[in-house]
Amino acid sequence: MIVFLIYALVIGWLIYKNGFWGLFNDAHLNKRTLLLVFIIKVLAVPAFYLFFKFYYGGITKLDAGKFYSDATVMNDLAYVDFAEYLKMLVGLQDDTPGSFFFNHCVETTNNWENGQVKDFFYNDNRVVIRLHSLIHFIAFKSYFVHALFNCFFSYIGLFFIYKTLKEFFLNKELYLYVMISLFPTLWLYSGGLLKEGITLLFFGLLLFQIKKIVRHPSSVKTFLMLIPLLFISVLLKPYLLFYGAVFFMLFFIIQKHIAKYKTGVFMVSLLLACILINFSSILLKKQSLLQAAQKREQEFMDLSKGGIFLLDSIKFVRVAYDTNRVKRVKDKPEHFTIKKGIAYTYWEHSHQQDTLICSNNEDTLTHYSLVYMLPKAGSVINVIDGSNNFVIIALRSLYYTILHPFFFNAKGLMQQFASLENLLLILALLTSVLGIICSRDKKLPGIAFLLFGLSLFILIGFTTPNSGAIMRYRAPAAIFILMSALYFLEEIKLFLRKIFN
Repeated sequence: MIVFLIYALVIGWLIYKNGFWGLFNDAHLNKRTLLLVFIIKVLAVPAFYLFFKFYYGGITKLDAGKFYSDATVMNDLAYVDFAEYLKMLVGLQDDTPGSFFFNHCVETTNNWENGQVKDFFYNDNRVVIRLHSLIHFIAFKSYFVHALFNCFFSYIGLFFIYKTLKEFFLNKELYLYVMISLFPTLWLYSGGLLKEGITLLFFGLLLFQIKKIVRHPSSVKTFLMLIPLLFISVLLKPYLLFYGAVFFMLFFIIQKHIAKYKTGVFMVSLLLACILINFSSILLKKQSLLQAAQKREQEFMDLSKGGIFLLDSIKFVRVAYDTNRVKRVKDKPEHFTIKKGIAYTYWEHSHQQDTLICSNNEDTLTHYSLVYMLPKAGSVINVIDGSNNFVIIALRSLYYTILHPFFFNAKGLMQQFASLENLLLILALLTSVLGIICSRDKKLPGIAFLLFGLSLFILIGFTTPNSGAIMRYRAPAAIFILMSALYFLEEIKLFLRKIFN
């Protein structure tokens, strides 16, 4: 914790002294504001740790603890074989069973092997582990230092989101910055060693570079910087990053080059882009985007049933939630074998769409890494519920991402807090709708922000049938609904003045 405080003080001092060497210089934000927001964001690090310590007994079994453990294992590799470590950093490692890397790293990690199966809606784990294996050199074996850097990544990313979009919020720049930086759920989860901080970093940089390319298309340097950002966006959180890249590329182009009917042109262009991406998906991946989303939804439904989820290089396994059915491997943390005679469900990586069943296990030698050990979820959501109507499913998804839980059905203190955040989103949504009705021109930015947030809400609500997970995954999208409300706020004030004067 002392090292964490030293790093936090140094970063805070640099922000206040010179805007972190000019990175955070902005005409509308003074150094005190930047420092104050940083201090509040840093408080999320102990808040996250204490929250999960109190409610779940700690972070060891959660993604934050697993990422820290895996980063430590990968960092240790640098002292054993630095050449292998460098290969791991650039993705050239040999992780086939029996290899040096497999025996020394894959076998002793939790989330690394789980990160090798990539799909449209799959979040790669290896980007996070690789980056934090580097941070571990200066972390002095402190989880809190890792969490601090992750928090700082989110701070940078949110600043660049603000910097990219602030031109649409004249005289409201401060409100924009504070609003997106301190949105409650995003604040909390960016304080842990999770994907949120790194995702926000890449998202902010991605939007900033896309806007620069649209405004200055002759800049070779900007193009070269965009290429790795797009590559990472496909791996890390494609449903947010890659979709966001396409969405805002169209938005910035139309905002600059189209003089009339901007909103209509944007809607048609976005629809055509989605059709093109869907067609490419069918050709290259032999499945539509909807089929990929349905697959993701089924995976989450399987998780919600609870169980012991195991993984090896060939298959993903679900055993009923009973530790008597598996045996822990000696000297290999979080690795198990399945006991003789046990029934289980599994999916082979070569054809993941097929659910297979082993009714009587005979293989007691294969070592599986533990992915999750989960009891049956208490807040399972099924937005399909027998319907094949896309409109009904989309409306149900929106309901569960915006209105669930709400005060009348909230269970416990944390769901009451979630209800407050949902109330904020409902008010923002109503403000945006009223603003669209009241505004006569320049509607595109507000409509675009709202559409981006709601479209992600529909996707998240459909593919994530668990209210707790929805709260976390929706957070980066939620700030765009707040942006839409802030954008239309002045128009609503003018409209109301005309009515009452």
